[in-house]
Amino acid sequence: MSPSFARIALSNWRQFGDVNIDVHPRLTIITGANGAGKSTILNIFSQHFGFAKPLISTPKRRRGGGLFYDLGYYKRESVTLSGQIFKYDDEIEHLKDFDDEDVVETPPSPTGEFIPIGHLVYTNGIHASIGYQDQQANVYGILVLNQQPVMGVQIGSHRMNAAYQPVQGLSLQALALDQAYALYLNEVNARMSGGHTGSSALYRMKETLIAMAAFGEGNAHLEANRDLKITFDGFEAVLRKVLPRELGFQKLSIRPPEIVLKTRTGEFVVDASSGGISAIFEIAWQIYLFSVGKSHFVVTIDEPENHLHPSMQRTILSNLIDAFPNGQFIVSTHSPFIVSAVEDSFVYALRYIDPISEQSGLPLGSRRTVISERLDQSTRAGSASEILREVLGVDVTLPQWAQGKLDAIVEKFGSTKLTKATLESLRADLAKAGFAEYYPQALAKLVKNSD
Repeated sequence: MSPSFARIALSNWRQFGDVNIDVHPRLTIITGANGAGKSTILNIFSQHFGFAKPLISTPKRRRGGGLFYDLGYYKRESVTLSGQIFKYDDEIEHLKDFDDEDVVETPPSPTGEFIPIGHLVYTNGIHASIGYQDQQANVYGILVLNQQPVMGVQIGSHRMNAAYQPVQGLSLQALALDQAYALYLNEVNARMSGGHTGSSALYRMKETLIAMAAFGEGNAHLEANRDLKITFDGFEAVLRKVLPRELGFQKLSIRPPEIVLKTRTGEFVVDASSGGISAIFEIAWQIYLFSVGKSHFVVTIDEPENHLHPSMQRTILSNLIDAFPNGQFIVSTHSPFIVSAVEDSFVYALRYIDPISEQSGLPLGSRRTVISERLDQSTRAGSASEILREVLGVDVTLPQWAQGKLDAIVEKFGSTKLTKATLESLRADLAKAGFAEYYPQALAKLVKNSD
């Protein structure tokens, strides 16, 4: 059986200070703010199955003139790690010492040696070193020494909109699953790289499904292909598990040149599906094509919440795990509904922290670093608002303009003694402004301000 992932660690490279992630056998979720490194970690996993994404180095000025390309490695001094974001405004004079950090002394010539930045552990017990070649280049790639042959599929964060294309003819290439997967993936990669082959990924999917239905059933003059029929029926079974229950999916109906979804809410062609239904349909198709005949495989998904209604975000991962029991899923997300979607999983938050000098207690530089924190069950079981606040660092779900109005109402009672009448007036003012549901937060803020 092909190995999968057990652990990844990164340190002292780019934004990563100290990141350690144990990979769950079924589902690992990585969350955090933009720029924390979720996609970078996901790409290290994905390059095992052919999805290597180049990294771009940072140009810096040499003191003597010219540019030096920084590939991200740094040596960390002895520090203590602050659990809170450092208030730089309070130490502005200290931070002026670091204003010229983008100007560096002439660095030593690149040696071409392997620079280690972390390691991977696979389920077969093998350890691999993660790093890159010491070089001067604006684009470079990650190397994994002792990399193991992990089989998997990568689902990107962007879903490509495609113009309507009716299927004009059937391709015999689409009858071989590996060839059908290659054709579909070629269209996805072409669009992501700015190219276009004349056909969309959705077109390739329709072409294959129609061919499976036609050649799988057979007729008086065409011998039936039992394997194709089983594969077609298998995809219908997957759709029944992954599409929203409210939709009431029943079956696919082939009406050349269209594929029609028959549901309890009506019939519609695949091309006319909503963005969310279409996204789930294509994710399921890509995983399904790859998974047929495999005893184990890995799926990496970057931001599965894109295009999905919150109700779909809550169920997409549990549905995929149910539909593909042989898969190990590794997911990055910003959605609180994804974070709390599956109980039996590992969830890690990537948090920014400040390296603090053990001697002075001041920041060692203007560089914040990222650490990983595994979330416990109580944190993940909270409401969407609680997860946004505790995990993703968003205090409330109110828009900024509404937050200002809420603060003004609370401030109005700031110098008033807290009595029953005061609280009733606070509740009335909140209700009048449309903020009645935020009474607990307003009361907590009022009590805090009065302390």
